[in-house]
Amino acid sequence: MNEKSSKIALLLIIVALNSVGYKLAQFLRPDGFLITGWLDSFVPYVSYFVVPYALYPVIAIIPFVLYWNDYKKYKVVALSFAAVLAIAIIIFLFFQTTITRAHVEPNDLFNWGVSLIYSFDEPLNAFPSLHVAIPVIATLFVYLRNRRLGLYLVPVTVLIILSTVMIKQHAVVDIIGGLILAFGVFKYRRIFEKL
Repeated sequence: MNEKSSKIALLLIIVALNSVGYKLAQFLRPDGFLITGWLDSFVPYVSYFVVPYALYPVIAIIPFVLYWNDYKKYKVVALSFAAVLAIAIIIFLFFQTTITRAHVEPNDLFNWGVSLIYSFDEPLNAFPSLHVAIPVIATLFVYLRNRRLGLYLVPVTVLIILSTVMIKQHAVVDIIGGLILAFGVFKYRRIFEKL
């Protein structure tokens, strides 16, 4: 398999884990533990945060574009993303969690967006938050490649993280889990250089 085919195959594995693997965990474990804590009661529902929430795939794809012409580093990025997804899916299968969502009336564009998200994503697979882990590890890899662009992405990533609790898709503890997962895999990314 040539490098281009290998890069596409790695990207397809990530897409499969993020879509099929994620949904399979919900199918196999349709009930979860509610792990909302007292901090969550202080977090308001803010529909406008659906905008940064929707930026998740944009942030996720940037490192793949930046590293496309450097196969060895691209492979490290791709395998790191795959590791984040695989670890999260394993946790979902053994410790499925859920979230209590807001009651949303789709009476404006932002609430309609939240309603749309609620309609195609079950309130499961909450801990650790992939909506936190993926943008964080993406931003870390972008920063390694291009510090200026990485610094520009930091506030966007922070808004994405905040959006997970502001639109009531995640609890605060899910954010903590997502951060630990992203920084943990990033710290040990050099393991993938040997593969």
